[in-house]
Amino acid sequence: MILLIILVVLAGSAAGWYFFFKSPAEDGAVVKKSSSVEEKTAPEKTAKAAEVECEKLDLGEVVVNLSGDGGGHYLRVEVVTEYPRDNKHLAKELKDKQHQVRDTLISTLRTKTLTDVTAAGAVENLKNSLLNDINNNLKTGDITGIFFTDFLVQ
Repeated sequence: MILLIILVVLAGSAAGWYFFFKSPAEDGAVVKKSSSVEEKTAPEKTAKAAEVECEKLDLGEVVVNLSGDGGGHYLRVEVVTEYPRDNKHLAKELKDKQHQVRDTLISTLRTKTLTDVTAAGAVENLKNSLLNDINNNLKTGDITGIFFTDFLVQ
């Protein structure tokens, strides 16, 4: 009986020691396998990223009253736009017309109701609406993305 207890304690100790002091090289092998998969997809991602390197323009914070409900709700957003880095004319136009872009942003957001900004899919619809309205005012190119770094509805 004592021999059986000693064997169980030794087996438990050995298993505990194995899992506690497991070689990091074995973990690295697993990581290497997963990173090799990433390495295969990384050149594809790098090639796509190289094709469309983007620059950003921070439009800052905008606070507007939402339409409807007697002005009882407001929307506060911080907006960053993204445009192709290789289009220097667009970069200059965006910086020169930043006040017009912000005005378009405010005008578009003020037409939205509480439902327009809180419903399912509202953020994507809002981004698409802003993207179209801003691009309609640009002459030398189009912005490719709009991102909200802050979005608060009250």
